Amino acid sequence: MEPVNIRLPEVKIQKIDELAAKNGITRSEVIRHALTIYFQLLENIGGFIDLRSLRISPNEILTSKWGDLVIMRLKSGQAIVLANTSSGSIGPKKEDAVKLDGKLLGQLMARTVLVKVLSSGAQPIALIANLSVEFFPTGSQIFQGIREEAHKIKALEILEGHTEENMETNQTGMGITVLGICMEKELKIGKSLKNDLIVAVGEPKVGYEVLNVIKANARSIVMVEDVQKLSKMGFVHEIIPVGHVGIKGSLEMMQSSSGYKYKLEPEMDIDIEKSAGPSTVVLVTVEEGSMEMLRKSVKKQVQFIGRIL
Repeated sequence: MEPVNIRLPEVKIQKIDELAAKNGITRSEVIRHALTIYFQLLENIGGFIDLRSLRISPNEILTSKWGDLVIMRLKSGQAIVLANTSSGSIGPKKEDAVKLDGKLLGQLMARTVLVKVLSSGAQPIALIANLSVEFFPTGSQIFQGIREEAHKIKALEILEGHTEENMETNQTGMGITVLGICMEKELKIGKSLKNDLIVAVGEPKVGYEVLNVIKANARSIVMVEDVQKLSKMGFVHEIIPVGHVGIKGSLEMMQSSSGYKYKLEPEMDIDIEKSAGPSTVVLVTVEEGSMEMLRKSVKKQVQFIGRIL
């Protein structure tokens, strides 16, 4: 890399230092990530812009819900995708019902929202995590886990949030939101076609099964990097994360929201009613004849479960 000198007002330097301290990175890394986001805006908008003059009026945004996602379609042809989740009484605090290392909690929570946004076809660019615990030691561990999960897909390093510094807390609670962006035509939502195969990627895991898989660094569940790879494959038409409702419940939700009719394979080596916890399985709809290519690409359990009618 080549060093570049820049001059900034003191107030901006202070903000950069705050972000660097919170995320455990350097000033240079904060500036590099900020520039990367700006370059992505230029690519999508198609010309030089002054961010201070960038305005979007409410009537230029078409907002809709798709499952757990909020989709904001802009007149420019872009789409902004928002996903969020929360947890309570799970963590390292003395009164937490489920004891879990702070770093691992951060990884699991980030994974849940990242998978949702990646499944839509959007690229995550920002994570906002608000914690009901002190920054040190618990909050810093959770933020570390969030950063590490985001790094797996080279998500842009905007991680913002707050911790509780005024009150002593005995239980862990947090909420996390991820924002993604893409061109509307790149969204993998409502894109399934007649005769598409419905394929489950990954294995349903829930509770301590998920923790054991992650601690062992096993590859039986679908990972964020797998979903990112799937989102870029042309023969993959749609991606549906599977959570606590299981594969069968996710298919029913897909039918309800999209109007798809489907037919299940009579014999399967996967439990379609078992909870898949924090999206340990995703359903993909793919073109006929693409199963082998899918297996080679993701190197996970790939199970044909049905077909779009």
